[in-house]
Amino acid sequence: MRSRFPGAMALLLVVALAGCGSDDADGTPVPEPRPPASAAPLPDVAGRGAEVTAWIVAGGFDRITGLVQEPGRSGRVLVLERRGTARWLEGTGPDPGPPFVDLTATTSSDDEQGLIGLAFLDGGARVVIHRTDEDGATDVGVYPVRDGRVDVAAGRRLLTVEQPYGNHNGGQVAIDRQGRVLVGIGDGGSAFDPRHNGQNLGTKLGKLLRWDPRDPARGWRTVAYGLRNPWGLTFDEATGELWIADAGRQVDKTVVEEVNRLPPAALEEAEPVNFGWSALEGSRRLPGRDLDPRGRLVWPVASYGRDSGCLVIGGTVPRRTRLADLDGRYVFGDGCSGRVWSVPTRGRIGELRREPVVIPELSAWLHDRDGRILMGDDHGLVTELVRGQAGRR
Repeated sequence: MRSRFPGAMALLLVVALAGCGSDDADGTPVPEPRPPASAAPLPDVAGRGAEVTAWIVAGGFDRITGLVQEPGRSGRVLVLERRGTARWLEGTGPDPGPPFVDLTATTSSDDEQGLIGLAFLDGGARVVIHRTDEDGATDVGVYPVRDGRVDVAAGRRLLTVEQPYGNHNGGQVAIDRQGRVLVGIGDGGSAFDPRHNGQNLGTKLGKLLRWDPRDPARGWRTVAYGLRNPWGLTFDEATGELWIADAGRQVDKTVVEEVNRLPPAALEEAEPVNFGWSALEGSRRLPGRDLDPRGRLVWPVASYGRDSGCLVIGGTVPRRTRLADLDGRYVFGDGCSGRVWSVPTRGRIGELRREPVVIPELSAWLHDRDGRILMGDDHGLVTELVRGQAGRR
């Protein structure tokens, strides 16, 4: 995670539309991709948000990287910690007992590494875990749950991706309506993708990957490419759309942090879709970088520069929430400035709204089945958005 960077200026929005590549398969030049005319910058609108505030639910966790709800009746919330452990939110206290997951002995948590994502399979009988192993490589494995804890010794690796640098190690695991596992993988690190992994379909770096537990022999399929460091994958349970927050890079203080959206049909396309990095940064074309034309180019739904933050943290689409003003909106924030925004998922999608809360070192989101909107941060606090005008921050 990057260090906190307070900021307070404009957020730039771009509406998600498709574009085209720079060269086709036989080398014939094609028109340079341009953002659509409707992608004009919009202001970071303050003072019109929902009447919400943030209250501390629990503390004492270690650098939270994710919040995940257990399936079934209990509905307990699992808090992922960067060092390689995961503990129940409901189990905090003087004697919380052993963690649900403990992979600290084989997990590297330097830089942007660590335990990054977890998802439950088979009604909670198994989990898929995305982390950085002791050698610094991305490791995705499946583990059985026995006697109320993950049996680490019985785990099986599903995917290993070598990481050339300690940053941009990607993030989170999501399960689609068909029970398939999706994992985001960063571009390999450094700054401006020096190995050009984002547009290289020959590597799994900079990609959105999918694995089907019902047909494991087929392995991992690339669903999308052109990602820099996806720090947030979440499905809208009502529509099946996948929302992806992709951390960016400063380019002359222009748009860098971005939010992308994929409809369910895009997950089934024969060719993976292209989010553009590192030929594109948000809606800006970067010189000297080739755009692989095989995939349909998808523009961000929202993007912003360093005046508003430096690390986009996605996000959730609350449905049947306790806060009606946020129902059906994609809510996300920034890990440096702590700002929180939301955009509609229907209608005027590019209409940004800043919410009246600030969560320093924001790092995780969850909308649970009880209608709560929970956030985790790098200080180890879990916070809930509640109705009101005065809170702890």
